[in-house]
Amino acid sequence: MIVNLTDHPSVEPETSWIISLDSLDVPVEDVVSELETLTWLAGDEYPAMSSLRSRQSVFNWGASGSSAEFVLSIASGGLGGLSAMAIDTAVRDVFRKLRERANGDDWGNAISEENASQVARSRIATQYSVPSDELTALRAETDIGQRTHEFLFRHSDGRTFGAVVGLVKDSPTCMRIWREIAPSDG
Repeated sequence: MIVNLTDHPSVEPETSWIISLDSLDVPVEDVVSELETLTWLAGDEYPAMSSLRSRQSVFNWGASGSSAEFVLSIASGGLGGLSAMAIDTAVRDVFRKLRERANGDDWGNAISEENASQVARSRIATQYSVPSDELTALRAETDIGQRTHEFLFRHSDGRTFGAVVGLVKDSPTCMRIWREIAPSDG
């Protein structure tokens, strides 16, 4: 499940929240409903411009299984800092609800900062098409209560990228990434 905060669906997102859940015991309609709540900011008369895509698969080829993918893109144009913070808080709440309903979801032991950094670099490289070896760590913070690591990296071209990595099903997972544009030399 991915939630993107973006200026337009055709451009790479400013921020992405990512969560992978195995054995989610929630009907697809309930997940869609939870994600749709993110498009309504408190007090607004209309939902934020957004796009929600879901895709389901059922496999019965020797072994049986199913999967679902959800991608919600929310327009960031015109959002002030308070609205962006409200979306961040709402996404965390929705993910927490869904994670609690995942069968067998076990946060296990905390991930090492080194492993978390590798996961963050890999996800940033994939999302933003930058070589991971060109990312220099600027900051690393650990939240023991949430069992997450937050990183800030600078790319050789001056852009800054961030990531939050935690554990889902005992597996290191990049839960949120973002980028900032390099300041212009003007």
